Amino acid sequence: MKLLGMDKYLSRRVVGLLLVWSMLAPVSLHAEDDAEGPHALVADVTERVLRVVREKGTLLEVDPDTYYSAVGEVLGPIVAFDYIAKGVMGRFAKQATAEQRKRFSDIFQGDLISTYAKGLAAYADQDIRVVEPDGDISALSMVSVKQVVTTEEGQHLLVYKMGKKKATGEWKLLNVTLDGINLGSTFRSQFAQAMKKAGDVEMVIASWSSRS
Repeated sequence: MKLLGMDKYLSRRVVGLLLVWSMLAPVSLHAEDDAEGPHALVADVTERVLRVVREKGTLLEVDPDTYYSAVGEVLGPIVAFDYIAKGVMGRFAKQATAEQRKRFSDIFQGDLISTYAKGLAAYADQDIRVVEPDGDISALSMVSVKQVVTTEEGQHLLVYKMGKKKATGEWKLLNVTLDGINLGSTFRSQFAQAMKKAGDVEMVIASWSSRS
């Protein structure tokens, strides 16, 4: 089963949201200011990912793994892949061993990064506007960053769920909702349907990767 094996509309939107994540409008980077923490992270991601595309984008055709790896080095510390993958497995995570959960997380991460990296190489500029938060968010450990993206197809609203780790104060991307479609819930439903059909966690994990 392919990771993006849903209807074509949602597949295109998944690629689109991943591209947008790299193209968010930069803001001032003030690590000490909790209110700007999530936005500062996005600004840093933007700068570093675009540098990878400029320097290594031509490798997509001749050495894609090197290109994917370079993009993954930027996203790896920022996106909470283990958290997201466990959420995708849902109640079936308890049926899986620690090794199976880790393996699924790695597969899930690889597929998202490769999809993202492929789309980014052919990205066309879009009109992007980050919506300022309502009120003071400095005391919050969970923040929704809203963004309006205007494309040839019209406007799209993205909501990034960002969480701050208590121990380190680091912000991580936990989930994305695109035009009302919660991607975490969508993938969780997909995993549940695969479990209903296969009835075995190992079989679902083995068949999940889009590159298997």
